[in-house]
Amino acid sequence: MRPRIALTANPENTTGYPRYRKAIEDAGGEPVLVRPASDGHDLAQCVAAVASAHGVLLPGGVDVDPAEYGGTPHPTVSPGPAAYDAFELSVARMALASALPTLAICRGMQVINVALGGTLYQDIEDCYERPRGFVLQHHQQPPHPRGEATHDVDVLDGSILTRLFGVRRVMTNSLHHQALRRIAYPLVAIGWARDGIVEAVEARESHPFFVGVQWHPEEMVGHDEPSRVLFRAFVEEARRRALRVASVL
Repeated sequence: MRPRIALTANPENTTGYPRYRKAIEDAGGEPVLVRPASDGHDLAQCVAAVASAHGVLLPGGVDVDPAEYGGTPHPTVSPGPAAYDAFELSVARMALASALPTLAICRGMQVINVALGGTLYQDIEDCYERPRGFVLQHHQQPPHPRGEATHDVDVLDGSILTRLFGVRRVMTNSLHHQALRRIAYPLVAIGWARDGIVEAVEARESHPFFVGVQWHPEEMVGHDEPSRVLFRAFVEEARRRALRVASVL
């Protein structure tokens, strides 16, 4: 059985998210793009469509509007349509409450943090005070391609990531200018860059799979085993949900 994985999408982005789709498919899932209307008139239907899937992937993308966490916009902030934020924030809350397997990537990790009461550093370069002046590049530029690992992440012993990877340190790519600031109480930080930026979170309470990563594993699955392991574990948990649903029908 190939579980259906809802892939949330920006109503103003028509690219189809090919790398996310391929990563899901290669891991054994069936991606289903769910994109709300720009005016949000179909918000409830779109959230319901995600809820009926067996898992949800919240992908990278534009910045979350700072108004959603009580912030005044920094000049570098580039938000999307309000309907996009409203959609994904609602999906994040629903997924946590309903035990829907969830993988949140880059913007997606920021979305789940904001949805559950957390805040963001709106621009790492300008807003984050680095410990001991340690500088780490979080938005890699050429000649480094998007799929190249450029810094390591230390992961918490006993976390879902150490159980999956079998190690406490992984190399990742880095393609973001924002980061988690105050961590929402329902989440626990489980991964950090060497400069202290939070790079991964999981649900504090029991949940089959509710994981956020700040890097982009979909860009690395072709050559990076931890990235493949992450997608396979996510899709496998969605498959378990699909089987449970099928057994009830």
